[in-house]
Amino acid sequence: MKQEEYYSKLKSLHSLYENVKYAIILAETLDDDRNMYIAPMNELRSALDHIFKSVVAVDDGEKCDYQLKEAKEHMGRAGCDALELLAGNLGSSVIRKLYPYSTKALLEVFPEYYSEVRPKLTAIQTNIAGHRQHGKTDSAKSFDEYFTEIKELIEINAVVDKMIPALQEISDRMEKDDQEQNRKKKKELLFGSFIGFISAALIALLTWLLVK
Repeated sequence: MKQEEYYSKLKSLHSLYENVKYAIILAETLDDDRNMYIAPMNELRSALDHIFKSVVAVDDGEKCDYQLKEAKEHMGRAGCDALELLAGNLGSSVIRKLYPYSTKALLEVFPEYYSEVRPKLTAIQTNIAGHRQHGKTDSAKSFDEYFTEIKELIEINAVVDKMIPALQEISDRMEKDDQEQNRKKKKELLFGSFIGFISAALIALLTWLLVK
């Protein structure tokens, strides 16, 4: 195989590698425990092994092509592993950020969360979880297809981040309103108890006067 052809094929793996690396870094960054995920790293290690074998086999076009194909498959599987982890972490990140806020606050500030965002989260996570069944013959292709959906999850996270200040503001206001309502109820309760006590005292006094 000519060097120019070999370098061209090797270079075609670069964009796939960059996306896989990005997915792994994001998955680790969005993990609260900052775990290093072994499965995708092992696949990348295997991909690197095949790439070096392709260098040795560069003079044999068939063997070289086989090694590059295997490298692409391992790289794709590394990406698919990272996508599953990333999808779970992104979904958990959205839920974790919105957990402190009530349904009432979400409906007022972020109504599309229930009508659009939450169903989309579920759909994307379900699709990504099933990618292995559809991508067994070409995991690299499967990774490329589902990476688009991961970008949607990243965008959803960004939208949620922008919503947090407004959600916090409305939550603070609602809490203040609730406290004010509670104070009013307590005043009404105390006033009612006071009136009841006075009424009872007056009735007792009148009864005593009449009996006397």
